[in-house]
Amino acid sequence: MTAEERFNFSGNYVFAIGAEDYPPYEFIENGELTGFHIELIQAVAQKNNLIITFERYPFKRAQQMLRTGKIDAFTYYGWTAEREKDTRYLFGNILHIAKIVYVVPKSRENEIAFTGNLELLRDYRIVTQAGFSYGYEFDNADYLKKYAAPTLNGLKDLLLNGRGDLGIVYLSDFYSAYKDTDILDKFTIIDPPVLERPMYIGFSRKAETDNISVFFAEKMLEFKATKAYEALYNKYFPTD
Repeated sequence: MTAEERFNFSGNYVFAIGAEDYPPYEFIENGELTGFHIELIQAVAQKNNLIITFERYPFKRAQQMLRTGKIDAFTYYGWTAEREKDTRYLFGNILHIAKIVYVVPKSRENEIAFTGNLELLRDYRIVTQAGFSYGYEFDNADYLKKYAAPTLNGLKDLLLNGRGDLGIVYLSDFYSAYKDTDILDKFTIIDPPVLERPMYIGFSRKAETDNISVFFAEKMLEFKATKAYEALYNKYFPTD
């Protein structure tokens, strides 16, 4: 029996992505959906005769659709124990490793110190982004004062308006959102990082009847060993 004979594919799958742009991973450019995740998924799908349809939804809605099986998968989806009840996370379906960091307005950079011990932040107001997970330790640190902003822009505004002391962000999202503005000059990135966290294609347990998550994981790993993947990676993350 070949690897492909273990599966019985419909050939058509719906992958949800978030409603916001997250360059260079998932974003609209010249009216078209593109980005590293999008091109990676499309390349694997085309090589293996799968049809992937991308649909954009607000995070909470996409999450609920994943739970109930109304979509097959959700991209850019970090693992949590709670999410794993409804979602299949496989090593091969890792899209990239995200770095999570604290940011603080430059005007306050000498007031706030972080050495990796969350207890040091007990007295500060920490602004998060609604719906996001920042790793088990942070998510479950109930002693911290956390305030959720609806968007990354909302998080940034709360900090600059003095309504929060520091924010927690995915570093690539933060840089991508503000790289062509003066916003980056107004913030300091605190070292060390909070966490380096794998971001997955999470497949719906409810929707899956054909082991597509396993097949896709195998084929993603195969593609990542090719020159085509190296070229795609260098397109979005050039080394020079």
